[in-house]
Amino acid sequence: MTIEFSTPFTAFGVGRRPGSELAEMVQFLGPGLTDHRGLIELPALAVLFDDIGGLPFFFSGPGATVQARMSMSMLDRPRVDEELDAVAELVMSDAGYGAAAVRVTGDEGRPLCFGSARNVRVARELVVEGDHMQLPEPTAPAGTPATPDPAKPGSEVIDGMVRAWTSLGPLGELLGGALDHAHDGNVLFLCTTAGWMSNIMGTMHGGVIAAVVAQGLSYAAQATTPAGVDYQLLDFTVAFHRSPIVDGRTITVRTRPVKVGRRLGVFAAELYDGEVLLASGSADVRFDAVDAG
Repeated sequence: MTIEFSTPFTAFGVGRRPGSELAEMVQFLGPGLTDHRGLIELPALAVLFDDIGGLPFFFSGPGATVQARMSMSMLDRPRVDEELDAVAELVMSDAGYGAAAVRVTGDEGRPLCFGSARNVRVARELVVEGDHMQLPEPTAPAGTPATPDPAKPGSEVIDGMVRAWTSLGPLGELLGGALDHAHDGNVLFLCTTAGWMSNIMGTMHGGVIAAVVAQGLSYAAQATTPAGVDYQLLDFTVAFHRSPIVDGRTITVRTRPVKVGRRLGVFAAELYDGEVLLASGSADVRFDAVDAG
């Protein structure tokens, strides 16, 4: 069953509770945001983080703003059905640039993610009419979580997805994704753009760009895991260079491992539209033995 979305907010379950401030946002997680392991991973929070990270600077002056860079650090893994609250504080601002500190908490206020967003004011026209700041309370994205096989090494897991024998998971499919191997054997994550991915300026929403890059890094990490070992993205940073048009074109995340150890790994990625560089990012990943129980 194909579910149609109209915006990044409806796709990712992001909105506001009734009566909340404009600089406060919530995300209702759901199985539709799980990855190929049936888990909520850092990429699922990217739209929430990007949008709340840009609001304080946006409200501080006239004109449109975009993110130049954002950095996310995970403190715990969200549950599949958890409700998240996000707030941001403007910590630096001048005529053209700003920076915000972002904090995301889960049920009963438990800390889940923190980080920063670097903002830039731009001379771009808004193409979305109406009061785009008013968001309703969201609905948790529906879907069927995947069931992983911890006995398989990560290379086999990725190969199954490259051959389309196994699912990329609801989030990977939401992003219009497919996997392939580069000539050097590294993981490629290809995404078909869609209209719902756009921002108020008509190009791809920064949070969707971040989700695409982070999801590519997640698959890159999976490719390196031995059998019986799981992983989690701990720290992620992405620099935005250009925003693609969301007209059905395919964009590609090219990944590579920088250093892979027994407990921690570092991975890098670049997002391209053809040979045009759109974004670059990196992630620190932790590896843990799967609990046999």
